[in-house]
Amino acid sequence: TTNFHEPVGNRSMHTTTTTNSTDSSATGTGATKNAKSKKTWRKAYIAVGSNQGSLYQNIATSLSLLPSSTIKLLRTSHLRLTSPMYVTDQPQFLNGAVEIETTLSPRELLWELKRVEKEMGRNVNTKSEDYVRFGPRVVDLDIILFDGDTVDGDGSVDEDDDDSIGSHSSSSSLIMQTEELEIPHPRMQE
Repeated sequence: TTNFHEPVGNRSMHTTTTTNSTDSSATGTGATKNAKSKKTWRKAYIAVGSNQGSLYQNIATSLSLLPSSTIKLLRTSHLRLTSPMYVTDQPQFLNGAVEIETTLSPRELLWELKRVEKEMGRNVNTKSEDYVRFGPRVVDLDIILFDGDTVDGDGSVDEDDDDSIGSHSSSSSLIMQTEELEIPHPRMQE
């Protein structure tokens, strides 16, 4: 077992910012208006794993590539070496989980995770000839759980505006199933 409990980020739960902008189209005189921008931070849990190259470094680098403006790393689990499943003729995996908070929708978070996997050298094109489902990978990042009640058709989380300022997001686990994303992760117990 490898200990992976290093401090990993700012625990700021909510931010509400007010910005001043000039809107010359509204009055033609350059009137200043206040625009409120809300960020609702929702907890999510990400499975992390690697079985190619420097396993620990691959996981640490992949987490450092996540955009800190929209994803805050809160806690990490211990990392464990595990035997591969489904395709067993490959090296062991170093696996763990990460608790995050994010302002992204589930689908946007998935896209960020896929961007990082690709940047780290993983083939994320499921239609390519050399893609092997459950095969060896430099890094694997999967959404396990995502806090929230309902999801719109575009993968964005419905929010109650009255509850989004000054309070933490819903503590219920989101249930979502689309062609590209299923939450809770269907194999999270494995």
